[in-house]
Amino acid sequence: MHNQDFADLSNRYRRFAEVEAHDRSPLYAALARGVAQDREAPGFLMPLPKEKQQPNLLIAAVRHLFGVSSDWQQLRDVLLANTDAIRSIMLTRSTQTNEPARCAVLRPVLAQLPKPLALIEVGASAGLCLLPDLYGYDYGSRRRAPGPLLSLSGASRSGPRPPAGPGTSEGERRPSNMLRTLSGTTLRTISATRSRKVIPRRSA
Repeated sequence: MHNQDFADLSNRYRRFAEVEAHDRSPLYAALARGVAQDREAPGFLMPLPKEKQQPNLLIAAVRHLFGVSSDWQQLRDVLLANTDAIRSIMLTRSTQTNEPARCAVLRPVLAQLPKPLALIEVGASAGLCLLPDLYGYDYGSRRRAPGPLLSLSGASRSGPRPPAGPGTSEGERRPSNMLRTLSGTTLRTISATRSRKVIPRRSA
């Protein structure tokens, strides 16, 4: 095991714990921190391709096979006792990260398109990216009112920003005019402040 590669891998897990998982998943942060401070766990990861050494893939593989690890010691014990099975999952599977924060980049573009809009999501995002008009955004100098579902602070401050106008400043909201489709179900938003109805849709 090369010392520099070992250090790089440990730093990768330490960064995941301190930056990516911090304040989002205390458990994932603790598990990644445990890998960063361990000697044997990086030894398991080193032979894998770099794109397969990612922290969330390791944790997800262990969880897929053996359930949720309650702490680092439990994950370490499971990992060292089942290296072949976990390695096989990591080499043949990948993770998909889906966050509503992606809408911070989509919304400025959608806001400039003619209405009504039809949004179709293909993938494993559980429909989270079909609700850009129901989230709040903070672009730094320009802020959109908090959404009824959640607000995204620090959203895409270096990227495109929504145009000024109704629904883009504090306290203002524009009635939604979007048709959303996900997994054979159509969700029609009547308004951003009124109830929404779900209309079943038969698959072709």
